[in-house]
Amino acid sequence: MAIYLSAGHYNQDSGAIGVNGRQENNETIKLRDRILGYISSNYRVITDNDSESLAQYLARIRPGDASVVLELHFDSYNGKASGSTALYMNDAPKNSIIFSAELCQFTATTLGIANRGAKSESDSARGRLGLVHKAGITSLLEVCFIDNQEDMDKYDANIDLLAQGVAKILMKYDDLIS
Repeated sequence: MAIYLSAGHYNQDSGAIGVNGRQENNETIKLRDRILGYISSNYRVITDNDSESLAQYLARIRPGDASVVLELHFDSYNGKASGSTALYMNDAPKNSIIFSAELCQFTATTLGIANRGAKSESDSARGRLGLVHKAGITSLLEVCFIDNQEDMDKYDANIDLLAQGVAKILMKYDDLIS
């Protein structure tokens, strides 16, 4: 039983570059650390290391069926797209789909942006996503569009509410499977 929380990008992998040169890795690390601050010490939490790649993290972790796994990202497209999306594995178990939908709805509502929905990984630009194939209840959350100034302004204004709520959702799902 554990919560696995990943920033999705690390120090040497900037990820998407957004408005005013903001880098996805810096934003996901900041959000991950804020979420950690709201998770009760009664929960076992395993995170990625800011110096390890996603491949290294995936090789290191061993979540089981009684795990909750979340990877954080920021989307990027054309500076005009907006909203939050959560992705789950193709043929995902019901709990992963519900978890993804709840994360996406909460994020969109908290930030006041579009809910782009919970979708299977085949609906993503990559088609296959590594972390969502780990055991347990899994999701990849695209918080908002890093290249959309309005999305990022809403994110900046609500980061603590977002972090607190995501922490509550993670603990809720960990309690469900404990």
